[in-house]
Amino acid sequence: MNKAKETQKLKTEQIDYSAYLNTNIEEGLNNEEVKKRQEIFGKNELAIKKKKNSFLIYLNQFKDLLVIILLCATLLSYIMSIVQGFQVKWKYSTELLISFIEPSIILFVVLTNSLIGAIQEIKSEQAIEGLKKLNPLYSKVKRNGNLINILSSEITIGDIVFLEAGDIVPADGTLLNSYNLKVIESSLTGESEPIEKDYKFPKDDNLSISERKYALFSSSIISLGTATLLVEKIGENTELGKISKLVKQEKEALTPLQIKINKLGKIFGFSGIALFLLSMLIQIIYHALAKQSFANPIFWSTIFINGISLAVAAIPEGLVAFSSIILAIGIQKMAKHNAIVKSLMAVESLGSCSIICSDKTGTLTQNKMTIVNTYIPNSKYSFSSITKENKYLNLIEYGSLCLEANLIKENNVYKEVGDPTEIAFLYALENMSQTKSKKELEQKYPRLFSLPFDSDRKLMSSINKINDETIVIVKGAPDILINKCTNLSPKETNELKTKIQEWSNNSYRVLMIATKKIALSNLDELKTLTNNELYNLVENKLDFIGLVAMIDPPRETSKESIRLCLNAGIKPIMITGDNINTAISIAKELDIYHEGDLAIEGNKLKELSDEELFKNIGKYSVYARAIPEDKIRIVHAWQKKNQVVAMTGDGVNDAPALKAAEIGCAMGITGTEAAKEASDMILADDNFSTVVKAIENGRSIYQKIKNVIQNLLITSIAEIVLVFFGLLIFKFIFKQEININSKANNNFDLYILSATQLLWINLFTHGFPAIALGLQESKENYMNDKPIPKNESIFAKGMGINTLWQGILMGILSLIGYYLGAKLAIEQGMTQKFVEYGSTAAFLILGICATFNALNLMSKKPLILQNPIFYWKVYLSVFISLFFLFIVSFIKKINSAFKITNDLLTNSKLILISLGIPLILIPIYFIHKIIFMTIKQHQKTNNKR
Repeated sequence: MNKAKETQKLKTEQIDYSAYLNTNIEEGLNNEEVKKRQEIFGKNELAIKKKKNSFLIYLNQFKDLLVIILLCATLLSYIMSIVQGFQVKWKYSTELLISFIEPSIILFVVLTNSLIGAIQEIKSEQAIEGLKKLNPLYSKVKRNGNLINILSSEITIGDIVFLEAGDIVPADGTLLNSYNLKVIESSLTGESEPIEKDYKFPKDDNLSISERKYALFSSSIISLGTATLLVEKIGENTELGKISKLVKQEKEALTPLQIKINKLGKIFGFSGIALFLLSMLIQIIYHALAKQSFANPIFWSTIFINGISLAVAAIPEGLVAFSSIILAIGIQKMAKHNAIVKSLMAVESLGSCSIICSDKTGTLTQNKMTIVNTYIPNSKYSFSSITKENKYLNLIEYGSLCLEANLIKENNVYKEVGDPTEIAFLYALENMSQTKSKKELEQKYPRLFSLPFDSDRKLMSSINKINDETIVIVKGAPDILINKCTNLSPKETNELKTKIQEWSNNSYRVLMIATKKIALSNLDELKTLTNNELYNLVENKLDFIGLVAMIDPPRETSKESIRLCLNAGIKPIMITGDNINTAISIAKELDIYHEGDLAIEGNKLKELSDEELFKNIGKYSVYARAIPEDKIRIVHAWQKKNQVVAMTGDGVNDAPALKAAEIGCAMGITGTEAAKEASDMILADDNFSTVVKAIENGRSIYQKIKNVIQNLLITSIAEIVLVFFGLLIFKFIFKQEININSKANNNFDLYILSATQLLWINLFTHGFPAIALGLQESKENYMNDKPIPKNESIFAKGMGINTLWQGILMGILSLIGYYLGAKLAIEQGMTQKFVEYGSTAAFLILGICATFNALNLMSKKPLILQNPIFYWKVYLSVFISLFFLFIVSFIKKINSAFKITNDLLTNSKLILISLGIPLILIPIYFIHKIIFMTIKQHQKTNNKR
């Protein structure tokens, strides 16, 4: 902790907090007081987890088994070179110099590769850290007499915080008042069941957290009711802050894809070690059969280096690192498109998503509710002249008294706090009523008591003092409220139902408002009643006042996004609290509901058994009057059919369904903090199209990772085929030449590619294209394909076969090049250089083939049909790779260190072999892609039929 923080800590420890807790409940703190307190107490934030030291991240790369083996090989090579130096009494020679240069190159490549791994790990951490900043916590606070939304980090001691179901408590404090309050404190106590809280409990700070019924604690979730909290502790001084100090480090869980890639890396790793041991054994057996001496240390050095070369060939070093960085970059890209993905797991699930269960309001629609009509029985007045109606208090005023939202106008700019349906009343209030604001209205008709809205009752009630009378105002769903009204005749009831049906068919959202007078000698009487007793007393025997019709038009992007879903094999489903006629009307307009589809209301759904729902789940496109519990049943039914489900939600009661779905999507604007906490992804714009775009990105990321894996594995397979089979085959084919050279030079032995050549290919030749393939955008329309099946193998859809045959083909071409290069040296009378010529040809062929392979993987179309400008990243990476390949091949003195012949530039036949053989891949890849495209087009034609 630095000195400034230590000073701040000492400063706050010596403060008398009670002096800051006498806040005016109605007004809250003013701006000047807030600023003063924030200077004293700091921000309401926990200490940020200390970042890993970059140098330690770099050192951590050396724990890898392959790196350890390479470092051991480097050390052994240095020892062999020193021994050789003593043998020749350190007399300068090119051979002695190269013996030191070769392990130095291995060391350079190991250090560089580890540096790339460290940079990727640091970037991945930065990407995840950046996402955390995109999902800040907000709270409703009284400031300057207004209820406003602020960042929870801006809360200070003495703030008055208003909380309702779904909110996350932002700080520790004491309840000033509460109603029907239940809180989940599992983050602090481990107890998942909601705990009852009440401001009337006596205060005793010596009690345990769960026993302090009068207090709320940071990170707790309001599961039911409402509360007003006086903030007493923030940041590190909260109970959560104390716990966070004990938590030093959290281990990130790997996603299924990462686990698969790690397993794949281990398979190739162990294969490399097995090939290393096998190659050494074969070379020893061959040496024994040739009756050659084992006393020569150069022999052991050579077979060890050959073995290491094979291990290097087998292991795709960048597999895990490249895949992780692509996932991290992909998540950042999604965030730019308003999809804040909270876990890497969700990226994989997005690619497999086959069902999207979406809320209607705000997700498929604009969430800009506007009152367009009203209905008052026996009234001759239209909506625009409702204020002239004398029979009732302004219908809009009744609605505005029975809500929790707030609308603040500052400098002609509106700030909305709360539910859009309620805000629609407040806009209408400003336009139509003589009382222009909610604050003025409540001063005129003060609220005495309220029953918050919940999804089970579908009602909200408020008790207000109006003209010396105590009036109950109830606002809610017409189909529920109509049965609670006693002032309607059968004829009026039928007329009302007809009007509701008519408006619903026009996609209007309809709310009913009813009232009654209530005689109360003491408000405390209400507080002694149970919830059911309260509901029966307040929300029964009502007088119908009027209907309000609102419209929330569909988003312009929704219909196009639904079309994309249908093309992509994804079934969109609409879940709404509206009645079934409104739901079907909007679903038809959006193309969600088609001929033959079914729609069902929540009460009918409740009558279905789980087996019946499972059997018919595919028929339902619309769920109306649905409650949050219905969402869980829908998710589970689809999951039983092995489908991957995305579920949207915004309320606290949606949290279980969001957790149950593979992709829980919380609303970023209207969503409760509880919903955001339970979700895998947050829609920053509450837009259905964002879900679809995220699915498209998920599919694209998955394909990019597959391309990178395929690129690395093809080269690894080619290197194994070349080095392993080369040692087996050429030991016999060139047996005579090996014997001749061994007699002339005691240090001579056959090698295919040196470890430095292989490492150079792995780092530069296919390393740069691998990164480029991960960054390159694609022209492929992944939304024309079916969802990626759950638990699909990485090698599905022909990738395994393509990887194998392409790797073997590259390996065979390199073997042919080695043979032709070696034969050329023998034919030209340079038998002593046959290994050098063969290795040179194989090195260039393998390197060039690896770059061609990257170009082949960047698109499903043949190379000649692609736009090089669009794919400039891959082309640039290929040019860089070839540049490094040609530097070590053609520049004298450098090529000697890589065991490449220094007369390559003057030998046109060797250049022709080295540069000509890789060109064979171009027509082969072209024919393969043409066949693939023809088959796919034929399949599409058959599917349309």
